[in-house]
Amino acid sequence: MKRRAEGVPVPVIRLLIVDDHRLVAETLAAVFRRDPDLDVVGIAATAPEALALAKRLQPSVILMDIGLPGMDGVEATWTLRRTLPSIPVLILTMFDQEPYVLEALRAGAAGYLLKTSSIQQLHEAVRAVGAGQRVIDPAIAPAAIQRAAAPRLAVRGPFPLSRRETEVVQRVVAGRTVRDIAGELHLSAHTVRNHLKSAYRKLGVHSQAEAAVHALRRGIVVA
Repeated sequence: MKRRAEGVPVPVIRLLIVDDHRLVAETLAAVFRRDPDLDVVGIAATAPEALALAKRLQPSVILMDIGLPGMDGVEATWTLRRTLPSIPVLILTMFDQEPYVLEALRAGAAGYLLKTSSIQQLHEAVRAVGAGQRVIDPAIAPAAIQRAAAPRLAVRGPFPLSRRETEVVQRVVAGRTVRDIAGELHLSAHTVRNHLKSAYRKLGVHSQAEAAVHALRRGIVVA
């Protein structure tokens, strides 16, 4: 706990930066370290590394890029919100397209900021998210935000999943691989992928993270 000049205690925000571009990550760390109220506790270049560091370091806020190799930042956010729900995730990215925003917010991100933001905006966003607030870059259309907050369709949507598609989605959300699912359901990997592709199409999603969020809200799986 640090104190301002007037003696009022200020909680230090422990920040974990996740970006696969080392120069970007190091630059962000250098910028944040100038703030006495922020403590950069770690830097990760991949989602698995971020998950491991988050469990070990228990940061106050995670600053997450979307364009990570392998598991992307949105899927990493969804996983973090399931495993470490007390740690908020602030997305910092160049992607300003609505689908990215919606997917990130529905995965559980506490904020979405563009890399075109000023240093002051970055600092304010990290503090706000650390204080439990939601932050959305003002450059992002309000309509996208409203859609992200809108409730999903009822459990019985217009394109209900088949029994087999449901079984596959449930296992994917549980973290099973295609090979695992094929073995459990006595199917070929090709057949499992086809069921998964069909389920994604019916749910209107394009990734495991989106599928998980939709499945939970539709009652296909239970958290």
